[in-house]
Amino acid sequence: MFSRWNVECTFASLKVRGFDVDRTGITRPDRLERLFGLVVLAWISCLRVGVWLQAKVPVKVKAHGRAAMSLVRYGAERLCHALRWNLPGLPALIRLLSTPLHAPGAA
Repeated sequence: MFSRWNVECTFASLKVRGFDVDRTGITRPDRLERLFGLVVLAWISCLRVGVWLQAKVPVKVKAHGRAAMSLVRYGAERLCHALRWNLPGLPALIRLLSTPLHAPGAA
């Protein structure tokens, strides 16, 4: 189940530590709704790539016991790098993002 801390971290990554939604000058509710929807889709895509990468090459853990970066950041960096440089792994990332998500608790 989600805890308050999970929700806080999610909103922080959507705001100041990631997608920087706060800096938009958009005030119209219909445009904000559309922007927020697109940002959430991008966030989910980055998280999905990060979880997939974590299973292959785990994020390093620092001396204090925390991960060096979040799974969202891990996925975003790989996805941006693949899109920018057209890496050979890009087709695998596109296949990953085009497959449906599993229901929670399903194998």
